[in-house]
Amino acid sequence: MPTTHFYETSFQIGDKIVLIFAEYTFSAGSPAHYGSLSYEGHPAEPAEIEFVKVELNTTDIDHKTAKAENYFPAPDWLYTILHSDDAIYQDICSQDHTYYPEYEYDDD
Repeated sequence: MPTTHFYETSFQIGDKIVLIFAEYTFSAGSPAHYGSLSYEGHPAEPAEIEFVKVELNTTDIDHKTAKAENYFPAPDWLYTILHSDDAIYQDICSQDHTYYPEYEYDDD
């Protein structure tokens, strides 16, 4: 099972701030290999981001103090915008996606 990561952003419509919380999986892709005498090479594979869950919050104004009960599922069109926006893609890809198992905890 791939590791889940989290991304938070916000946007403003008039005086209203809308918080976005996204849960996603990330695969780093691979660089191109131009080949050698014994290997024909392969093209670069871009990083892939798959959004598992996207939620909105129109009640709170700060991610740090936002309450979980104020979030609600985002519409499908927001998944499309997040997935196709190059600035968001670059921002997510530039984050640290290293897996740190010592920070995992068990739900007992």
